[in-house]
Amino acid sequence: MERDELLCVSSLVQDYLQYVDQEAPAEAAPSRAAEVLRKVASSLHGEIEEKLRPFLDSIKIDSVADACSIFTRVMEEEFADGNINWGRILTIFVFGGILAKKLREHGLSLTRENREQISHVITDYIIKTKAVWIKDNGGWDDGFVAKFDDEKPWLSLHNVKTKIMAAFLYFSQYL
Repeated sequence: MERDELLCVSSLVQDYLQYVDQEAPAEAAPSRAAEVLRKVASSLHGEIEEKLRPFLDSIKIDSVADACSIFTRVMEEEFADGNINWGRILTIFVFGGILAKKLREHGLSLTRENREQISHVITDYIIKTKAVWIKDNGGWDDGFVAKFDDEKPWLSLHNVKTKIMAAFLYFSQYL
């Protein structure tokens, strides 16, 4: 893995987690990919979180380690069929953001250290399991931004919502 790709993914994850955690207006996104990610993921985040609310309310997350463990298990289920696309890559960020908010709801402040720990787990997951696909499909600028910068592909986001909810529902039966 190239260092530049690692830094790009890490920057995207950190920016999105900070964006989700802020109650005040966020500062400008550090890149075009981060700006598009914020816009698209935010449009999904609230709806997915609302649909998952009964299951989110039933789990107790007492630590960053709990959140990271849940993240890893849900992502394993999300991608168990081996299919990858930009919508599914987007679910990684959305679900990470939902878990970060869940931690805050349980009274664990998202300090810089906590956010960095969550960011590291998400970044590591993306780099180890999705980096080759991302590179082969145009990378963040020619792939992700090109896919989601236009309004038309957003119609396919219904499938993204359905898939992440199915993965979480599958996981929730083991809680």
